[in-house]
Amino acid sequence: MRRGGCRLLQRYRARCFLSAGQRRRRFRGRARCLEPDRLQGAGGGRAGRRSIGRRVAFRQRARELRLSGIGRHRACTQVRRMNATCLVDARNTLGEGCVWDPRDDSLYWTDIEESRIYRLSSTQEVTSYALPERAGFIVPRKDAGFIVGLASRIARVDAGFSRFDTVTEVEPALAQTRVNDAAVDPFGGIVFGTFDERDRQPVASLYRLSPEGELRQLLRDITISNGIAFSPDGQIMYFADTPVGVIRRFKVGAAFASLDEIEPLAAAQVAPGSPDGAIVDRDGGYWSARVWGGCVVRLSADGAVTDRIDLPTKGPTCVALGGPAGNRLFITTLRVRHTQEELDSAPHAGGLFVADVAVPAQSPRLALL
Repeated sequence: MRRGGCRLLQRYRARCFLSAGQRRRRFRGRARCLEPDRLQGAGGGRAGRRSIGRRVAFRQRARELRLSGIGRHRACTQVRRMNATCLVDARNTLGEGCVWDPRDDSLYWTDIEESRIYRLSSTQEVTSYALPERAGFIVPRKDAGFIVGLASRIARVDAGFSRFDTVTEVEPALAQTRVNDAAVDPFGGIVFGTFDERDRQPVASLYRLSPEGELRQLLRDITISNGIAFSPDGQIMYFADTPVGVIRRFKVGAAFASLDEIEPLAAAQVAPGSPDGAIVDRDGGYWSARVWGGCVVRLSADGAVTDRIDLPTKGPTCVALGGPAGNRLFITTLRVRHTQEELDSAPHAGGLFVADVAVPAQSPRLALL
């Protein structure tokens, strides 16, 4: 190979790959960001020891995930890039939890901080509904109505959002956590997670609510549950703890009898920002909203970025595939944690954005609860 070609190859490899030392330095920097200024109760009795032990376990697990097999070299691919456009200038404080409802070809999403649910009809009409408390997610039922993840409980809700029947309470002993992200699993249950919104400590969990109403803890020591999605064949579950940043994968057993972790899909530095809500398309591509990164990326099954959608705001939070052909990617965004200068330069922050993508949605799943 000519000398000039060698230099080009070296630059190509430098762009594509991170050395082990670079990964370790990035981990150390991010780990410091995850630590609070002080541990409440540290050095003071059993509660302090439990707090320290939980933090140590969390940091060890984060290190294992960051420096595991996801660091292997993957070839760079040609990334398709496009821009999202604002479809609804909703000005949501914290837009989240968008989901396509195939029963009436409409899109639903939540504004968590304003305790409202929004509906975009097939004729582009927008309606909003007041809730009794904040809601992290909404999913359509096979029967009429919805399952809504309210801050402290999971509720069965009628189509008009006037009746909220509690299915189960969630973490009643933890005042600082609330329900966050969710997805309907291949068996009609709901996998959802919680979020420590007060101290951002790893005290939250991931749960499964079966069609019979049985609540089971799947994972613990989570800070912010996000990125929950399933492969088209229902055999793989994806999950991300936003501050850690790693997109994890699990093998799902028959009727959710088992859940075994396998090699992660992607490292924290796979794209700008941190992983938030996600959806998997018909070909198994994993679409990840990158909060604070101003983009949404699609990852192939081997963890390579194949598509990137840029937004004119830094806070995409969740994604859903829908529309007549199933190839419209809807994206919710937020306005919180923006300076006034940032809001002036991104006036549609908190809006609902959309982009047309190449691969459509997989077959929809409806909750059987």
